[in-house]
Amino acid sequence: MFSRKDWGSGSDGEQFTETLSRLKREGASVLVVGSVRADQRQNVCRRLLGQATVQPRRRVLVSTTGDLHDVSHLVDADVNTSDTLKLVSYATQARSTAASDVGANPTETDSPSLEASPTTTTALADLGIAISSAIETLESEADGLAPAELRVGINSLVPLLEEYGVERVFKFVHLTNGRTRDADGMIHYHLPMDRDSDVVSVLAPLFDIIVELREQSGDFQERWSINDGDQSSGWISIDQS
Repeated sequence: MFSRKDWGSGSDGEQFTETLSRLKREGASVLVVGSVRADQRQNVCRRLLGQATVQPRRRVLVSTTGDLHDVSHLVDADVNTSDTLKLVSYATQARSTAASDVGANPTETDSPSLEASPTTTTALADLGIAISSAIETLESEADGLAPAELRVGINSLVPLLEEYGVERVFKFVHLTNGRTRDADGMIHYHLPMDRDSDVVSVLAPLFDIIVELREQSGDFQERWSINDGDQSSGWISIDQS
């Protein structure tokens, strides 16, 4: 994701890089926060999904908006097939009902031009099961996954929080993080709220890494924190080109 020089020099920078490397090997959970433009979120998401590396990756992309176009553009279609990519779509009960009223599948017209076929769910428990099943399938097809080979991306926690509340989403995240860590994988979620908001404060203990995004006078910046802020990268300018 980043090299040692991105964190600066000195023992603190080296310690930060070493901790990140260890988390990648052992499996890690990441919460991306901050209300920024879509292209900045996409940039960090693609890096967390391992798009900028040559190492083999197997990915689970999860849309919580019922629109798979929200996640399909995060991966390169020419290198992702059904044995390396699993798509899961969650549609709220209200959206699912509205779609059935007009006789359409909520994701049927939104499906990306990728080989993988999506699994559609309309309940939080089923979403967790679908993600776990997707990971299990990737493990089976690969005959075991190497550390950091699995990457899971969930495009937004907002629809889940709006429908189920913080307590149930807390449990969902806890279980899903554990399943990903069992496979030595990395999972990340987006939550476009300030780092010091009440919701982020409640969910933050579930995560190994918090990534804050912001824009300062047209300058896109990130700050990565580990161990509840004990270790931090400081604000880093990110080229969006």
